Amino acid sequence: MKHSNNLQIVQFTAKNRTTIKWASGTSTEIFIFPNKASFAERNFMFRISTATVEAEESTFTHFAGITRHLMILKGEMELKHETQYTKHLKAFDQDTFSGEWNTSSIGRVTDFNLMLQNGIKGSLTHQFITKGEKLSIQSNSDFSFVFLAKGTATYKADEKIDTNDLLRIPNGMSCLIQSVTDCDWIIIKVFLNANQESVLPNC
Repeated sequence: MKHSNNLQIVQFTAKNRTTIKWASGTSTEIFIFPNKASFAERNFMFRISTATVEAEESTFTHFAGITRHLMILKGEMELKHETQYTKHLKAFDQDTFSGEWNTSSIGRVTDFNLMLQNGIKGSLTHQFITKGEKLSIQSNSDFSFVFLAKGTATYKADEKIDTNDLLRIPNGMSCLIQSVTDCDWIIIKVFLNANQESVLPNC
């Protein structure tokens, strides 16, 4: 992780990330808030992760009080929410659903996840940028991130970003990113409740 202070862009590289096993694959934690929160104890406000679904058919873990944003990175999935709806997802398609739903899937994929506790809002947006083009990000949320799903890029003229790196851009700041190769980006925004804003400087 590269950083100077909370008022500057922070880069989180793929090194030293925690990967855990679940019934049908693995989950790799990219960012959790607060930073001392535990996924196992479910005491986080939000969590960003990638996961693999290695079984052809799988049942999703039940997460009470959590809203899930799921975007496919590789493969295709038939996502089934019992008594709700079924949705077919291909690369960079997404679905938002309650972690309390009975959810199952068909298909082996790698996916990107944003989990939000009750009262917290967020979004995922895919952006494809061709080699040599620039991506300009203006942060207008409590937490703004960009995740490089595939490719190589630079920011601040010479800071390198590789596949699976995450940048956090403080609220009110902007970031200009130069694509060295064709790049697939995921833009993540998280909005906290007003009474939670006081915890921001301690993240």
